Amino acid sequence: MRLEFFILFTLALAALFFFVVASIALVVRKAIGVQRQRGAKRLYGLYSAQLAELLLTDLPVPLQSVKSPSVHQQYEALLTPTKRKLSQLTLGRKALHREALRSVLIDLAGDVVGEAAERLAYFFSSLGFVQDELILLRSKKWWIRAQAARHLGSLRARRAIPLLTVALEDKDPGVRYEAIQALVRVQGVESLSAILRVTRRLSRWRAIELSTIIMQFGSAAAPYLIKALKSPDQSIVLFSIEMLAAIGFVSAVEPLRALLQGYPSSVVQAKAAEALGRLGDERAEEGLLKLVGSPHPHLRLKAVEALGRIGSPAAIHVLLDHFARGHLGERIATARAIAALGPAGAETICSLAADEDELTRAVALQVAEEHSLDIGKG
Repeated sequence: MRLEFFILFTLALAALFFFVVASIALVVRKAIGVQRQRGAKRLYGLYSAQLAELLLTDLPVPLQSVKSPSVHQQYEALLTPTKRKLSQLTLGRKALHREALRSVLIDLAGDVVGEAAERLAYFFSSLGFVQDELILLRSKKWWIRAQAARHLGSLRARRAIPLLTVALEDKDPGVRYEAIQALVRVQGVESLSAILRVTRRLSRWRAIELSTIIMQFGSAAAPYLIKALKSPDQSIVLFSIEMLAAIGFVSAVEPLRALLQGYPSSVVQAKAAEALGRLGDERAEEGLLKLVGSPHPHLRLKAVEALGRIGSPAAIHVLLDHFARGHLGERIATARAIAALGPAGAETICSLAADEDELTRAVALQVAEEHSLDIGKG
């Protein structure tokens, strides 16, 4: 009995001892964590002030001076005292200081433009942080890769272009998104060459994001979109057609006409027809007239609508012939296209409104009302 009591007492005492030790360890660990946080916060404030001063400091030699050393040499001269200080620290303290510096540089990147942004980007690279981010861009964890791409874009790291281009094909959509954004920041409109070449199976949401970027570039994006019309990925071809029409780039008419005549997919041909109609260039009329007789209903419809937008009265004869053979939906679309073809088109609709065929009269009267045509003058 005494032996059992002694064993239980010993076990209880051991449990109490381990509990006390564990509690003390947790308290110590928390205290160390708090101390590190305070230290990191202090270092962040210190380097924030220091880097702000470096960004505002005038360069030793004016940039416009012919005899001035390279800009990067002057940037390096500004950074030398900071590097010297880091080299004198122990490995542990150096790691803390570098992390604080890195955080400050990344946070400042969103607040500076022009020469200050170039100076900041040089500091980030010269301190070795670009190389660190390139290593993180190869991480097995997608969120680390995405964050690395974001940082490299924010600091406009041109050395990262090859790996960011590879990241466009990352298995994770979040990484692909950040890679696109980063390349746009680093390369500007030139980034569209790689983005449109590499991207496959463009989703609806990704298309919306990419269209926002392209509309910011405006007509400067057109050459890259025209090149993308030859992409093997149909989603990229359709997207490029839509963007060219949205930009209103008239030089895209000939490439779009080529798609209209020779692309193997009627879906792409229909999209090209729609775009040509929106551009309103008469050079597209001949190809569109041929497609009015296409065996594909959606292609016929887009061709008819495009002819109405271009507005050449020469199309009336072909459209009238199609009107006589089409089903109700096509008849209405064709009548609307005819009505848009100036006075000759309006006169044709008024004539149809007096036709013996009841369906023809009904369609013509509906379209005449839509276009506020006076049937009495027909």
